[in-house]
Amino acid sequence: MGIELRGLLVLGSSLFAMLGVALFAGWSLLSNLTSFLLMFAQNDCRVGYWVKVIDGANFVEGRIIEMGLMNVVLEHVDGHRVLYPNNLFVTRPVMVLNKPPQKAKPIRKILGPKK
Repeated sequence: MGIELRGLLVLGSSLFAMLGVALFAGWSLLSNLTSFLLMFAQNDCRVGYWVKVIDGANFVEGRIIEMGLMNVVLEHVDGHRVLYPNNLFVTRPVMVLNKPPQKAKPIRKILGPKK
């Protein structure tokens, strides 16, 4: 027939890889949009609230300045902005703070011999 098995295997594996990437991208989009709908209906966090998102031993804190379809925009006390995906914002513990967090004081370490 003129069709090689090797060519069919290459074509099949390429299509399988493209399908996997498309499903992963679709899942990511769908999870962020579903999380936006959950946040919209739940209404526990609103624009202007100070929050701390805890992720294991790390955390991100800031004031919510925008809640979009794909992410939440947090503004840190120092003025830095953090784009946090909606699906992570819904699945991670979020503390709603009563007041803005304090600015971190710089640590000054003096190098030299101990006295």
